[in-house]
Amino acid sequence: MLLLAALALPSRGADFAEAVRRTMDGRTVQATLGPSETPLPLELSNFLLDRPDLSAFIVARRGIAPYRVELLEPRRSRVDDGEGVSGEITLVESSPTRRLYYGEGIHRAALFPDIRATAVIVMDLRAGVDAAGRPTTTTTFSVWVRMRSRFVSGVVKTLRPFLRDTVVRKFSKAFVVADQVGRLMVQDPVSVLAVADAFPALAPEDRAALVEMMSRLKPEEKTP
Repeated sequence: MLLLAALALPSRGADFAEAVRRTMDGRTVQATLGPSETPLPLELSNFLLDRPDLSAFIVARRGIAPYRVELLEPRRSRVDDGEGVSGEITLVESSPTRRLYYGEGIHRAALFPDIRATAVIVMDLRAGVDAAGRPTTTTTFSVWVRMRSRFVSGVVKTLRPFLRDTVVRKFSKAFVVADQVGRLMVQDPVSVLAVADAFPALAPEDRAALVEMMSRLKPEEKTP
């Protein structure tokens, strides 16, 4: 496993234990998303997850989504999905197969009151192989969202399940970006690497690691 600087930092679990507990115990909505399979080896999936600003840069440059991420610290990011959700996300604990995030943010929509909320996201990652022999990463998300407005909380609790899921997905969107980049890497590795080269914060050693990992990817077979 590639030793990444972010994973070498001490756990922040003690600093966020109370905030995580308060969000989970006082949750307004809870959901499990996935499992979702990405055609990338676990090592490369973790590389992208540890560099959310790089993933957001690639997605924005490719015109997939107006997503922005500013890395404030190695484990803390300010995010804006360009569609009404903004806030900060902190990686509290991590291992190659599990990550726990804590987030605070706001969702603004024209036809609904602002939703200020905290969220806890637990990602479970599992390495695998698809039918074509390509390495994959299967990810399952467990999400807890706690609304800070009693009025909004009461309204959300009465909504139909699919709308509750929409709220959860909105506050989990940051973690879908790495999956989108992973699929692009398999479909068009040359183009993705060219975009990554334009990312000003990509250190030479990170680029070298990215090139090496991407060189081992098996391209998707094109149907005639």
